[in-house]
Order: sequence, then structure tokens, then C-alpha cells
Amino acid sequence: MLSKQVEMLLQQCRERGFRLRFAESCTAGALSASIASVSGASDVLDRAWVTYSNQAKIEELGVDVSLLETHGAVSEQVAISMAEGGAATDTFCLAITGIAGPDGGSVEKPVGTVWMAICRPDGSSLSKHFLFHGSRYEIQAQAVESAIVFLYKTILNGNPTHLKGS
Repeated sequence: MLSKQVEMLLQQCRERGFRLRFAESCTAGALSASIASVSGASDVLDRAWVTYSNQAKIEELGVDVSLLETHGAVSEQVAISMAEGGAATDTFCLAITGIAGPDGGSVEKPVGTVWMAICRPDGSSLSKHFLFHGSRYEIQAQAVESAIVFLYKTILNGNPTHLKGS
């Protein structure tokens, strides 16, 4: 089923002349791997970063250290900054940051908390908060599938306001 979703996403990108970039933290490249697992993805997938550490987010994507200190790595602000840092003309950059567990959660940000942001080719951004449940693998898998759907709907519909918020 996931490969069908990826094929639909790739087709929408081809029809519109868009390329994709990813900035991944909690999924550690699983989203990029899902896209690349479909034959012909190279005409759409431009590049990806696995920025697992805060230092990588700063060095590779230009995330401001003050955002990390003020909001934490798992936040809307950092997800947007990651997406904007990876964006370029004619690309959509989707960023994912979250807590896959089983450790690392808190009352404010429990295990399964994930923020995603998309920076569009015009430089505008949108974000979405998720709270997934299950094992570390299940949380990562849900994040990958949700990212594909979030990106597909964004490309298809322009501005999916119905997707904003939790």
C-alpha cells in the first residue's frame, strides 16, 4: 500500500514539475528510503538530510540554536526551520522531527510526538503535529506514511488548511 501512495506522490510531482527534498530526524532516512524504493524516483527525489543531532540541524540546515534552546528539537518552530533550510526553487522540502521512543518523552512531549513541516517552492511553509502510538518502529512507520500523505495533499491541493493542527 505504501508503494502505491509513493507512486501517486511521484506522479503528482512529475505532472507539476516539482522535486522533493527531505530533512529527517526521528525517521532517520526512512522517508527517503520509502521514496527511493519506487523505480523512477530519481527524477523527483533531489536530496535528503538525516539530521538526528541538534548539531546536524544547525550545521546542515541552518537551524538557529536559539530555536533549539527555546522550543526544543521536537517543535513546530524547529520543523519549519528544518524545512526552510532544505528548500530550494521548484522543490518541496518536508522536515520531520519527533520522539520515536521508547525513551525520551515527557509530559509536554510524550513518546510519539512528531512535528512535520513543508516548505513550498514559493518559500511559504505549513506544519502539522501528530501523536503516534506503538513501538519505536511503529511510530517511525506511521510518521513516514503520514509524511507521504501530508506532502501529497499539499501538492495536490495547494494549501491543505484542513491538515493544520493536531
